[in-house]
Amino acid sequence: MIGRSAALAGAAAALTLGLAACETTQDTSARLSKQGKALLKGRTLTVGTVNPDIHVTSSAVLQDANGTAAVVELKNSGGSQANVPVLISVNGAKGRQLYTNAAPGLDPSLVQLAAVPKGESEIWVNDQVTATGRPTGLKATIGLAKGRAPATLPQMTITKLAFGSDVSGVYARGVITNTSKIAQKRLVIACVSTNGSSVKAAGRAIVDNLAPAPTPKPITFRVYFIGNPKGGTLACSAPPTVLAGGS
Repeated sequence: MIGRSAALAGAAAALTLGLAACETTQDTSARLSKQGKALLKGRTLTVGTVNPDIHVTSSAVLQDANGTAAVVELKNSGGSQANVPVLISVNGAKGRQLYTNAAPGLDPSLVQLAAVPKGESEIWVNDQVTATGRPTGLKATIGLAKGRAPATLPQMTITKLAFGSDVSGVYARGVITNTSKIAQKRLVIACVSTNGSSVKAAGRAIVDNLAPAPTPKPITFRVYFIGNPKGGTLACSAPPTVLAGGS
């Protein structure tokens, strides 16, 4: 389902590692709210020519009391690409558009994938969908890459995935490791819980800084979900944001 930067696991025992400083779904929402006025000066997302090499293999839209999330799984049949636009339209009854990420002012990670490795799949999650109504469908369009990518991208590994819970609800936690010599900044970890081909829940975490290999200490992240992840299989993806010889 996902590429080299991802890991699969079922529910497991709780980890003993301490949590590193990373941004959860709730943190992201609060930060974007504070930055809203400044970000309104940004550009509108447009997709002219559709990307001929990166295809949508599955998509889903989820909604619960915590909000709405869009999930897109991509497959790259060509070479490595960077800054790949992901344009979504969340639709409701009778095809009425409830939300699009084309509006200016969104965080870059909510309108694009930082990188998609050659021949690999990636998961993209937008957990800041402000749908005004009950969503019934999602359309995703992948645009041409806006940046240059080296033939070989830095790789992250995700291990020790497990479910946990606290007063905020069920979450997934795991350990992310940078196997490259390139430090990463604002690394987005997208996670989904699946049951067969169905997506049960989705969320994101952001690690502000991830040191190059060898990583000096385990970096543990935590992802809170939109939807109910219980009983599902976890899958997480963390494409690099800083590339060798590229953007």
